[in-house]
Amino acid sequence: SVAALIAPLPPPGASEAEVAAAADAALSLWRRNGVVVFEKLLTPHATEALLSAVRAAEADDGATDYTLVTRNAKRGTRSHKALPVSAAREALGEVAQRIGPFLSAALGGSGALALMESGFMVTRPGAEAQAFHRDVAPGVVSASSLAASLQVALVDTCAEQGVLEVSPGSHRFDPAAPETTSFDRRVAAGGSATAGGAAAAVGGPR
Repeated sequence: SVAALIAPLPPPGASEAEVAAAADAALSLWRRNGVVVFEKLLTPHATEALLSAVRAAEADDGATDYTLVTRNAKRGTRSHKALPVSAAREALGEVAQRIGPFLSAALGGSGALALMESGFMVTRPGAEAQAFHRDVAPGVVSASSLAASLQVALVDTCAEQGVLEVSPGSHRFDPAAPETTSFDRRVAAGGSATAGGAAAAVGGPR
């Protein structure tokens, strides 16, 4: 269930011990399932600012558009575009502050975290379900490295709108696994979401 995937966030002004405990709890969930859910990861102000930036970018015909390349979507039902990092600065700052220790531990890096891509997706009524896929292609992330895909809900959603499904253990990178592998076991990590909440899926095929 989704409840079993929720990791605690350190409270405002948390001590180093509290921050470390929250990171350890999230890391345990990730290592077991390959996905972690954080409730109310972003403040309402950051969520609203990010939503405004997404709406502006969606209406911008000059924004880099990946929709037909990555989603095989029927025209008009799904948009997938790049979002300038400058437009997501406040949200990225909150992510780094609240789950940076977890991400550093999960990815095994000792230096600063590197951002590979900033983008957004808008799904409308009539959009078709997506096949299982890697969020980061094998040509970009090698078998010796990991990447974290962080999805933040900017509006409230419900299960009837479609769920984020993750195959447990699929975060363990396997470059030989085909892009659309059929998985027998799936965890619905996003049956419903509240604006500002996020699910971080780390690693290979999802």
